[in-house]
Amino acid sequence: MSTTDVKEGSRRGVPMDRTLIDHQPAGGEEPTSVDQIKLEAGLRIEQYELIRELGRGGMGQVFLARDTKLGRRVAIKFLAARSKRFTERFLVEAKVTARVSHENIVAIYGVDEFLGLPYMVLEYVEGTTIGTLIENKRLPLARSVELIVPVVRALARAHESNIIHRDLKPDNIIVTAAGTVKVLDFGVAKLFTSSRETPPSGVPRARPPTPSNPADLTNTKAGSIVGTLPYMSPEQLGTEDVDHRSDLWAVGIILYEMLAGKHPLEPVTQGRLFGAAAALDEPMPSLGSDMPGLPDRMVQIVARCLAKRKADRYATAADLLADLEPLLPSRSGRSLAGDESPYPGLTAFQESDANRFFGRKPDIAAAVAKLRDTPLVGVVGPSGVGKSSFVRAGVVPALKSSGEAWEVLIVRPGRYPLSALASTVEQLRDSRDSDPLLGDDVTFLLRNEPGTFGARLRARARKRRTQIIVFVDQHEELYTLVPDAGERLAFTACLAGASDDPSGPVRVVVAIRSDFLDRAAEDRRFVEELARGLVFLQPPNRAGLEAALTQPLEMVGYSFESGVVHAMLETLEATQGALPLLQFTAAKLWDARDKQRRVLTRETYLAMGGVAGALATHADEVLAAFSQPDQRTVRAIFQRLVTPERTRAIVDQDELRELAPAAGVNPAASISGPDVDRVIHRLVGARLLVVQTRGEGAGAVELVHESLIKSWPTLQRWLDENQEDAAYLAQLRAASKQWDTKGRPEGLLWRGEAMEEARLWRSRYQGDLPQRESDFLNAVLELATRATRRRRRAVVAAFVFLCALVAAAGAALIVIRQNAAAARRAEQTARDEAAAAHSAKQKAEQAEAQLKIKVDELTAAQDARDAADAAAKLADADRVRTHKEKEVVVQKLATTAKTAEQAKRQAKDATKLAAEDARKKREAEEKAKRDAQRKKIETGDLK
Repeated sequence: MSTTDVKEGSRRGVPMDRTLIDHQPAGGEEPTSVDQIKLEAGLRIEQYELIRELGRGGMGQVFLARDTKLGRRVAIKFLAARSKRFTERFLVEAKVTARVSHENIVAIYGVDEFLGLPYMVLEYVEGTTIGTLIENKRLPLARSVELIVPVVRALARAHESNIIHRDLKPDNIIVTAAGTVKVLDFGVAKLFTSSRETPPSGVPRARPPTPSNPADLTNTKAGSIVGTLPYMSPEQLGTEDVDHRSDLWAVGIILYEMLAGKHPLEPVTQGRLFGAAAALDEPMPSLGSDMPGLPDRMVQIVARCLAKRKADRYATAADLLADLEPLLPSRSGRSLAGDESPYPGLTAFQESDANRFFGRKPDIAAAVAKLRDTPLVGVVGPSGVGKSSFVRAGVVPALKSSGEAWEVLIVRPGRYPLSALASTVEQLRDSRDSDPLLGDDVTFLLRNEPGTFGARLRARARKRRTQIIVFVDQHEELYTLVPDAGERLAFTACLAGASDDPSGPVRVVVAIRSDFLDRAAEDRRFVEELARGLVFLQPPNRAGLEAALTQPLEMVGYSFESGVVHAMLETLEATQGALPLLQFTAAKLWDARDKQRRVLTRETYLAMGGVAGALATHADEVLAAFSQPDQRTVRAIFQRLVTPERTRAIVDQDELRELAPAAGVNPAASISGPDVDRVIHRLVGARLLVVQTRGEGAGAVELVHESLIKSWPTLQRWLDENQEDAAYLAQLRAASKQWDTKGRPEGLLWRGEAMEEARLWRSRYQGDLPQRESDFLNAVLELATRATRRRRRAVVAAFVFLCALVAAAGAALIVIRQNAAAARRAEQTARDEAAAAHSAKQKAEQAEAQLKIKVDELTAAQDARDAADAAAKLADADRVRTHKEKEVVVQKLATTAKTAEQAKRQAKDATKLAAEDARKKREAEEKAKRDAQRKKIETGDLK
């Protein structure tokens, strides 16, 4: 809401127009009404362009506008003009008021008129009015004093210039987004006077104002009814002349409403207000009656502000301020004991250090104001800007000092952010709680039901009637140390679920480096909520650095020698991450202070090399004090405590104890657990490392501040030398952690390209490794050796098989060639045999023909001989005439015939043999052709 919003109607049930009581001016002059002129967005008046209406009321109309010359937004208030005389008087009044400059008064940039309508150009600020803050609720005492003191300071400054507000009320007081209290409408109410108001019976009639010189700015006659009735003093209602003490009456009413949650004359009616104003001898109701338990001092302050006779009130706003300021909430922590340093050095400020935390007052006010309206606030800034200290020693004490009950829970994500939240949840459990979930059960529950975190916080807040602030410190660790995206999203979901209600009792503050802000966008819901509450913490300006440097020292009665502060500021203004270097340098100067003169000397400052050399010199001195083997241990520890992104890493002390020499390093240089513990103890004592104690005595080690990474050349050289190995070491740690947690299964060892990369990396890396990483790498290399052996055996077997295959292929080729040759020979043989068979057939046919001829001839000859012989023999037989001879002759004839028959059969057999030889020849030819064709197919010669 804008500071220039004008409200109408009643608040807290006031049945009347609470805006200024105004009437037509005397003299019959025609008024110029704000309603008669069309004011709308886009209208250009001089260098101002109207943007939109912010509000309207009895005083007039208010617009947001842009100053086209100076490039800023302003508020323009158009007043309900009465006449030309009114406009003239307004211009004079407003110009005088504009000369009053104070941080708690809304500035007036200019005044003028538009078509006879007077207007003023005001500073445009956004925030919440006190009227909204106290609506239907009471404020704690400390918070009430914190809000009203700036108002009284503004009144004191205005009264010095003889300017009376006359219409001070909660709706004219705004708390800006930066936490600054601003008072509106100084000097405006005086213009709205009445000449026709008839007061109720018993109240003296308001006398008309006496004409006066417009330059007489302090002239206000009795009887002028000016203001908002519930906050108007008795004299404003017509009993006495009005002066600056009328504003103090309004302060008393506002304080009463803040503390009691109601107006002292509740229920507020016009009759009660005028009746109380007329009964001057009857005191106003006592705040102590409505709020028993309030300090008597505060009850007396309110009673004195509400004295009906002006003479009984505070004489000046300065007197009231003198009584109120001692009641301001103290934001100091513990007092310093003995010779304790007023500077924390490289360690972060804690809540108990609030009394020595200086230079951030405006930033603290802005963050506290943001937290009251926004449940999720992100404190964003570069490394070394002091985000942790700002929240711990600035914001938290400021919240608590306002009298409200706050419980603070601090969380560091680390490598196991859900476990960190689970530990926080377990801290909230009472011994009477029956919740059986512990440890891993809570972590599992938060991962799967992230809303549980916020539910438990709200339940505790209701039970204890308190508010809870969860401070997530070093939120960037979520992205530098946690590789599991699921765990990161579950963590941010828990935070978003805990901060989802602006009216709830839980607030979450996230401190994150600005260069990691974009990484939060992986959780859309979380980053959208975070964007609404961003507080960008910039490095302090010169004044802030000087306050942080000098005020803690003044608190213990010491001072800087001449020239030291100037020299330090000249260096720090141009140094990134100046605050930790400031604190460290100042702490070193404190250690070498001149106790007799109670000063921090220039000689000491020059001897340490100034701001730039203080940290590096200290770290190098600490390193030089170690032996050579221990220096190797220091280097290994520091390298292990820096992430590849060159941010701080949190490492369990047990992991550092496992540091072992790499391959090729002399075993005598091995780092044992006790050696690491001893080195860490010395580094902690030298304020270079810090150990955070965890459950069961376990410790987590980290660099005391990130400025070591940036400002110590030796560490930068170590990191540069190890730069290409840093990312690989981070992968190695994560893989070995998982491998060890799962029982070191072979299935989780690296293989393939990762295995080969590990072998090459190990062959060149000469640094030390913790035992777990070394075991993992050895297991990977052993697996690689076994894999190499298997590959070699497989290669040999493949080679033998290949040789055998080649031999078989060669043999097969030879056989194929032999078979082809044999086929060709067989084919040739078949051809030869076919030719021979054909020749034999021809010869057989010729022989058969000749044989047939011979047989025929022989047969014929034989038949002839046989016939002749037979005839002869018959003749002989006849001649012999013996039977025996005849039989012999017949027998011979039979034998001859038989012999002829055998010859005939032989001739036929010869013919058959010749035909069979011809058939075999043809089969041989066909077989030879088939064999040759098959051989060609087998050998691929077939085209």
